[in-house]
Parts: sequence; C-alpha cells; structure tokens
Amino acid sequence: MKNNKTNTSRFIFLLAVISFLVATVEGAVYYEKYAPFFRILLVLQNSINAFGFKATITLKDAFAYMKDNNSVFSMIIAYAYGIAVFTAPYCTLSFIYKFLERLLQFIVFFRRNKNCRHIVVFGFNDDVRAMLKNGVSDRKKTCVHIVSAEKLSGEEIYALNKQGYVVHCADLLKADESDIPSLVSKMYLEKAENIILFEKSSVRNFSLLQLFRLTADDSEYRVMLPPGSKVSCRCEEEGISRLISSYYNSTSGSEACFDLEIIGLPEMQVRKMYSDCPLHTVYRNTDIPLKDWNVHLLVAGLGKLGEEAVIQAMNLGVVHEQNRIVIDVFDSSIVSKKAVFLNQFSRDAFDITDGRVVLKSDVADGVLEINFFELNVSHIDFYDAVRERSEREQYTYAVIALEDTDLAVNCAIQLEEMFAEKSVRIPILMRLDNDRRLAEYIADENGSLTDVRLIDDRRSVITLDMITGRNIDCIAKEYNHFYNSIALLSAGESGSDDDSAGNPEKEWNKLRLFRRSSSKAAAYHDEVKNDIIPELAAENGTDLSEKLEEILGRNGTLMKYNGSAWQMNGSEEELLETMKKDRFAYDLASLEHRRWCCYMASAGWKAGERSDKFRRNPCLVTQQKLMETRPEMCKYDLMSLMARYRKYAQGKK
Repeated sequence: MKNNKTNTSRFIFLLAVISFLVATVEGAVYYEKYAPFFRILLVLQNSINAFGFKATITLKDAFAYMKDNNSVFSMIIAYAYGIAVFTAPYCTLSFIYKFLERLLQFIVFFRRNKNCRHIVVFGFNDDVRAMLKNGVSDRKKTCVHIVSAEKLSGEEIYALNKQGYVVHCADLLKADESDIPSLVSKMYLEKAENIILFEKSSVRNFSLLQLFRLTADDSEYRVMLPPGSKVSCRCEEEGISRLISSYYNSTSGSEACFDLEIIGLPEMQVRKMYSDCPLHTVYRNTDIPLKDWNVHLLVAGLGKLGEEAVIQAMNLGVVHEQNRIVIDVFDSSIVSKKAVFLNQFSRDAFDITDGRVVLKSDVADGVLEINFFELNVSHIDFYDAVRERSEREQYTYAVIALEDTDLAVNCAIQLEEMFAEKSVRIPILMRLDNDRRLAEYIADENGSLTDVRLIDDRRSVITLDMITGRNIDCIAKEYNHFYNSIALLSAGESGSDDDSAGNPEKEWNKLRLFRRSSSKAAAYHDEVKNDIIPELAAENGTDLSEKLEEILGRNGTLMKYNGSAWQMNGSEEELLETMKKDRFAYDLASLEHRRWCCYMASAGWKAGERSDKFRRNPCLVTQQKLMETRPEMCKYDLMSLMARYRKYAQGKK
C-alpha cells in the first residue's frame, strides 16, 4: 500500500501529463493551417508556455476558434483546454515547491560533517514536537531524521527543514516490500546510531521494533542496524512492555545487534524529580543518625506518575538496613487503580490486605509499607486523614501527581500551610503539565507556594540528548562491566588479571532487559550513596578515604587490591566474619542487600529456586538469612565500595 506522499506525487505527475496533452491537441487544432514544421514548433511552444503561466493560445483565442468551428470535438477540446490553462501552472508550482524542499534538505544535510551522527525518530506528535524544540547539543555533527506515518503540511515540513531536520513521510509498516530498501536508504537507518520509536501507540512501536534484525542470524529481510546502535522504544503499557521484554530477551546468551531501552515519560519525570530533590532531603545537614532517616511519603493521585513515584521510592528510599519507608497513597478511585497497580507485586513477597501492602519481614530487613486511602483530595476528609497520619509519623516528602491543575494547586497550598503550622518544611513536588504560565509563576517562588517545587513537565524532560545519551545508561553499563570484570581471588589462589579490558557495550547487549533494569536501579541509588557513604563514615568516626584504604587497599583488612584484582584474606567465610566486625563495611553491605531486595520485590520477584522466567531468586531474604544460607554472595554487596575505591586509587595516580 503506497503512502500518501507517493499518491500525491503521482497525481500531480498524471495531471501534468494530461494538461500537456490537452494543450498539445488544442495547439494542433488551432494551428492546422500552418506548414507542418512551423505547426509542430507552435504547438510545442504553446504547450510549454502553458506551464510557464503564459499560454500562447489565450482563453479568448480558444473561445473564438470554438465559435468559428462549431463542432462537438472543438467544443470539448476548448473546455478541456480552459481547465488545462490553470492546472498546468499549478503543476509547475508544485514541482518548484518540491524542488526547493529537496534542495533545502540537501543543503541542510550537507552542511553537516561528512561523518555526522544519524538519529532517526519514528512518530510526529506533541511529544516529538517538544523533543525537537529542545533540540540536540551538536546540530552540525548530528543529522536528525523525522519519520511520520501521516502526511505533514508543506509549512510544517519547511519549518522542520529550516531547523535542520530531515523529514520523511512514510509508513514502513504499510509500505510495499519493494519500497522498503529505498526508504531505509533515504532514512539512513543502516547508519543510524540511535533509533527512537516514539509513536503514541505502544503496539506500533513494538511492530516497528520488529523491523530490525535482533541477531546476526535474523531474517535478511529485516534492517541491519550498525554495531553499537541503540533503540529507544516508548511503551507505557505493562502488557506490551512484557511482550517487548520477552521478544528481546530471546537473545539471552548471544549478543543482540542493538541496545534496547524501554522508556516511559512518567518514569523519566519521576527519575529526574528524585534526582533533583532526593527523598532524604529533609535529613541533609542534620545530626539525625542514618537509621532514623525514615521516609514517610505522601502521594496524591495514583495515575501513571503516582505509580512511578511509589515504585522508585521503594528503591531510592533505602538509606540504612533498618530505616522505615512508609508510603501513603490517596485517590478518589483507589480501589480500581490499586487493583491494577498491585498486579505487579507477588503475594509471596508482600502481605496484601484491602488498604495496606507490607513487604514481608523474611524478604528484607527494615520496614516497607504502602497504605491506600480512597479519599477525594478536594474534600476535608483528605486533610483530616493527612493530619492524623502526620501525627503518627511526620511526613518527609509529598508528591502531588493529580492531572487536574485547580485541584493540584489547592492541594499544594493546603499541605504547605498544614506542614508550616508545625514548623516543618518538607519537599512538596507538584505536577503541573498543562499550564506553563502558572508553572513559571510558581517556580519564581511567589507568595503562597514558596516551598512547593514543580515536577518537570514532559516538554522539558523529553530531549534528544537525554534519550540518546542518558548519563545513567553509561553508569549502569560501567556498573555491570565492573561486576563482570571484578576478579576476587581467595587467599590460596594466584593470579592478578581481571577482565577490565572487556567491552561494556557487548557485555550489556548480552543481558536480559531485567538485568539491565537491575543495574540501572543500582546506578540510580549511587546518587543516594553519595550522601550516605560519607555520612556513614562520619557516624563511625573515620575519614572515608582512609577507611577505603584500610579495608580494600593494598594491605586491606577485608581484601588486598593489587591494581587489577582483589585477593581475599582467607576463605569467603573468614571474609564474612571479618566484615561483621567492621561496622562501616557491614552497615553498607547490609544497606545494599536490603536495597536490592526492595527493588527486586518492587519488580515482582520472590524468594525461591533461581528462575528468571518465574521471577525467583534465593537471595531475596534478610541479611542474617543470606549470611547463613549463601555466605559467598555477601561480598558482592561491597561492590559500591570497591568501585569507589578503584576511582579513588586511579585519582591518586
């Protein structure tokens, strides 16, 4: 099935041919009395001039000839010629417009570096417009191709071309197989470093994903992307996301042809929110010990944004093996939303009742609970409930994830006043996607909402640089590479080489998507550890750099570092016993294990014999249980310290 752009071009071409033939017939009839040689030249002259806005035979001449030769044939030709005189110039204008459009694209493309980086974006909607408006950091070295399944207006194409974007109006899912090689070549898909599937439909994005070769042995009819390419697939539907994961995970054990990331806008918004304003913000620069850095989070609205605020808090709220994480969720239709939300949790990991979900005590240390309240945020009952919950345990963070702007602003004002009554200033983050002017007013810290911050709206979160070069991806890949390359030698072993020269990209492309998500969760928590680790060292009365050298350096008490690998002092059991005696190392290892357990539980995993398919892992137990059943795994909870020591050691050189 041909796309609309092709159909339009063919129509204009056909119209031009018909107009030319009609003008030719009219000329042949009108100049019938001339000598053959001059008759041919006059006919051609008239036909050509008709496309140049000034036909030699005017409409007045054609009408007069029709009157003098009163026949049906001359009348039909005259009327047809009358129409052709107007359609021929239209065809000329269309051709000039197309020529200038192509010329502009040509100029835009070749203004860039010959070896420019190609980014191909599928989809043209409001979110893509926002993405393009934010631009890309280096336009001269980057060529962005926009692929729209729908026909765009000439003005829109011209505006995009003027900004430096190349536009392709084509639907690869509906194009004839014979047309696909040509379209692929025009879009530079076989040279693109980044493919962004950003159609509104998650199903269409999945279908587009299947156009690319998954492995080297995949069908030759699929497009082979260049080595090191990355595909970012937008998907905010749980069911389709699992299908995509299952499809990509079929390459497990072998190297995939491209790196895949499933992205959702709410996830990106919440991620940035917790990065800019961490859950433990109220405890910074205080004397409160880490074990009492409890998180009491208020979430108003259980939409996609509210769900993400809850899920990510289960990972980023862990700052100690025993700190409490309590999340209160309020929504006027909580019953139906909660039923869908909790579908991703396992009853083997959580105790789930009508209004409360608690992580079981044998799954992880500390306390993690989520409370659900069916209350309308505009009613007084909501504020009464908030006061009551605040009396029991003071809130430390509030997220207003409501779509209704009026309701969100009113909620923010009331909560700010309520917390101020107790002289408590906690972060209040409010969603305000729909009214930019109001958002700017609030961001200027005017009057009644001085303590309220805004969750970055989609337009500022969605950028080409963030999607194609997200810093967290690099950290996660290095984290995974470190995990793969780290060499731990027992006291009796010899050797010093690790696999640090390996390729992080290739290692990453062999991972299942869940393993990648796990590495990203650890990378996200690194920002939290940047506050926690120095605080933990201070609580233990030690200098951090000296402590790292003491336990992990060349003469470390836990492991000896030889520049490329660590050698344990004794057996793994002896290492564990030594770690128990070092409060700093033990606390950090316990914290990291609890964080991992909370993250795994939030992703639907449970304890049991290891199985990725059934989401089971034997290490999903408390720290004490892990030391008893899998003591050899405890050393891996020190990896964040080991990574920090390696950077510290490299910085000293």
